Amino acid sequence: MDLRSIYLVDQGRIARLPYFGFSLALTVPYMIVAYLLASLLGVFGGVLVLALYAIIAYPYYCLMAKRLQDFGQPGKYAVVVIGVGVAAALLQFVEALQGVSMAISAVQTIVGLVILFVPGNPADNAYGAPPSKLATA
Repeated sequence: MDLRSIYLVDQGRIARLPYFGFSLALTVPYMIVAYLLASLLGVFGGVLVLALYAIIAYPYYCLMAKRLQDFGQPGKYAVVVIGVGVAAALLQFVEALQGVSMAISAVQTIVGLVILFVPGNPADNAYGAPPSKLATA
């Protein structure tokens, strides 16, 4: 698997450990750059952080879609998971809805852990062969 097929293709399956590693490879640099932009540039930095997130949202979607497909769920559910996360992030800016944002974020965390820790189907499924078979082929 090359990086393009990992980050830009939503078909197929990915195992738990590679999913975690490739997700971290997106998240850590994003968080560092987001922190620097927001700290150094204020509101304009915040706008740039949103633009940067818009750029990396698709690679996140592709990773999550493949992970969901590994345990037999449709990859399109990743759109819902990411969309709800974005909505929760936006709700935190409305003071009256910060509690709702926190509750949604807690549920998001649980969903993220489920996606990370649920084992994939050991046999072929509608989305292809298990990642372990692909690595040995």
